[in-house]
Amino acid sequence: MSSLENGLRILSLVSEERPVLRVGEVCRELDMPKASVSRLLKTLSEAGLLEREERDQGYVVGGKALDLAALYLARHNLLDLVRVAIDDLVREFGFTGHAGIVAGHERVLLVAQQGTYALQHTGSVAERKPAFDSIIGRAILARLDDAQALAQLDAQGKLGIRASMSDDEVRAEFAAIRKDRIARSSSLITPGISSIGAAIADPGRNEIMGLCLSFPTIAADAAIQDRIASSVSRHAQAIGLRMRDPVWLQGD
Repeated sequence: MSSLENGLRILSLVSEERPVLRVGEVCRELDMPKASVSRLLKTLSEAGLLEREERDQGYVVGGKALDLAALYLARHNLLDLVRVAIDDLVREFGFTGHAGIVAGHERVLLVAQQGTYALQHTGSVAERKPAFDSIIGRAILARLDDAQALAQLDAQGKLGIRASMSDDEVRAEFAAIRKDRIARSSSLITPGISSIGAAIADPGRNEIMGLCLSFPTIAADAAIQDRIASSVSRHAQAIGLRMRDPVWLQGD
């Protein structure tokens, strides 16, 4: 095995659970001689991919690795990835796709893409509504703990649907979303319209975005809605894995 391959094997050991690499540990993990490990760690350090820990007890990620990570993230913008997912979902089911964020107590639409189904339910880009009145808003707020979510939701008073719900009912809704990682609703605001969505985070930029598919309830029986939920989940997880979103890294 070449020095390059061994160096890459060493770098692959770095993780959130193992942020510091020590010579002895690397030797045991990779079954390599101490002299080879010490030489490769030194070479990786000189290249900037690793650097000596402050207390000189091992090696941690170096500045060059962070530069590479920044370039990677610049190529994989969360909104761009969400747009592609919405394209796929709209093409697959023919219904309306949306994406948005939560700003304070409101959901703000960033993407509204109409499908091919005759009856559509499309909001306009930049449209704002109380966050809890939106499946996107609910999916995003469920990422917070209950106290944070309620405080953010009620910052301007109890607006929209929230005004008719108790704190316990809101907590129950968030708990269900956290359990499945999918948010579902029927006739949330518009009678006869259902939505299924999810939220994805980009921890590197401290961003959370939601996406959903909205459709006439009569056009999608339980089996179709389950297919939509499965497809939304699959797309959200694919983006989450690329973004290193802890929620989607958990697997099924």
